[in-house]
Amino acid sequence: MSAVVQGIVLLVVGMAFLFASMGVIILAMIVLERLFRTRKLVPEELEPGERETVSRHERDTADEEVVAAIALALAHLRSLDIARSGLGTALEAGHGSWWTIGQVRQRPLTVLSPPKASTPSEISSTPQGRR
Repeated sequence: MSAVVQGIVLLVVGMAFLFASMGVIILAMIVLERLFRTRKLVPEELEPGERETVSRHERDTADEEVVAAIALALAHLRSLDIARSGLGTALEAGHGSWWTIGQVRQRPLTVLSPPKASTPSEISSTPQGRR
C-alpha cells in the first residue's frame, strides 16, 4: 500500500472514530438529562384570576443604581462639546493619508523606465537591443 493510500485510510478511520465517539457522548448526555431531570418541561398554568409577574427574581437595586449612574454620566458627556472628537470628519472629507500612500506605492514607476521601441530599427538602436 502506498503512503498516500495509507494516509487516506488513516484519515477516514480517524474521522469515523471521532464522529462515533462524539455521537456516544451526545447520547450519554441525552440519557443522563432524561434520568436526572428535576423540573417539568410544561410550564405551570395560571389560575384565571392570577396575573403573570414580569420577573420572578428579586430585583437588585444596587446594580440598577450603578447602571443608571453610568447611563446618566454618558448622556451628560455626550451633551458636552468637548466630548466631540470629530473622528468622522476626515472620512467625510475624502481619502486619508494612508490611502494616498497606498495609491502611490501601487503606481508603476513608468517615469524611470526607458520608452518602449515599436520598430525593429528602434530596438537595435537602444542600449537594451545591443546585447
